[in-house]
Amino acid sequence: MIFRLTMFPALDGDCLLVSWGAPEQLRHALIDLGRGQTYKKIRPDLQVLGDLELLVISHIDADHIAGAIPMIREEPAPFTPKRVWYNAYPQLIAARDRSAQIEPFGARQGEKLARGIVHFNWPWNREFRSEVVSTDSPEAEWPIHLDGGLTIRLLSPNDAGLTALLPQWDKELARANIRPFDPDKDEDPLGPQFEAFGTVNVKQLADEPYSADPTEANGSAIAFLAEFNGKRLLLAADAHSEILEEALRPLADEEGGRYRIDLLKVSHHGSKANTSKKFSELISCSRFAFSTNGDRHEHPDEETVARFLTAFEDRDKTLYFNYRQPRTELWDSRTLKHRWNYDCVFPVATKEEPANGRLTIDV
Repeated sequence: MIFRLTMFPALDGDCLLVSWGAPEQLRHALIDLGRGQTYKKIRPDLQVLGDLELLVISHIDADHIAGAIPMIREEPAPFTPKRVWYNAYPQLIAARDRSAQIEPFGARQGEKLARGIVHFNWPWNREFRSEVVSTDSPEAEWPIHLDGGLTIRLLSPNDAGLTALLPQWDKELARANIRPFDPDKDEDPLGPQFEAFGTVNVKQLADEPYSADPTEANGSAIAFLAEFNGKRLLLAADAHSEILEEALRPLADEEGGRYRIDLLKVSHHGSKANTSKKFSELISCSRFAFSTNGDRHEHPDEETVARFLTAFEDRDKTLYFNYRQPRTELWDSRTLKHRWNYDCVFPVATKEEPANGRLTIDV
């Protein structure tokens, strides 16, 4: 049986494919579509998928949603999803007021992706009676079952995170109806990272003070656990660490203090503002995937990687990077790998695509 994660070339963003089942009958879920260039590059991959079990657009940041805009202009779409999870303006309203009735699809706000979902007549948030993908929706109390044996447990967002985005909606969508970038506020993009002889001071980085991500859009991000054949995959989107911790804490308590995760797609491309020490202390994990080419915000932050390395110092670990770039190559150090018991996996370079952003990982 196959259970795997493919990170597509999404530049500084996310475009992820989860596949599960027998080789002759694989099922798929697509999470986000990266930048506009991402869609152009992976369209042939999407066409061969046929029916998707699930399409998730985690939130409105352009590095997650921009690739969906050229897709919805096509006729027909390159694939057909059996269900779509996406929180647009009506869902934010409904999260604010749980008694609100969402109007019929045809009368919804003219936001581009929402209109495209309606145009294709894709089933929108149908697992949730309120049509709000939120941990505060009653349906999120228990795992949601997809065909082929995959179960999903929603971890983010909650109603408060969705409601917080409301005042920002018009501003964030701007003229393209998508948020162009998220304003990370790293005072020094490199930080106090280098010690003598050019190696990274992992312990010092891990001990750097944590400052939580304040952005409303990331607080609305859909993050979830996917489980198949006894393996667990956590897809954290750009979710706030505090929201993930709240959802994971009772699960961790049931397993003696740490919740086993077989593969973690790290939140917000490894931003230091989205992974706290408390989060790493709630999970038992040794494999961490980072989706980013390092553009715009120079992710992943060294502090995030260091927090994972120190939290699981005594076990063998693997860091998966879908791009070779300065922020990821610095971890491909024999000295660091020996000291902190980890290895790095990068895409296999070719003459045509020396760093293509595509990496497939068996969960």
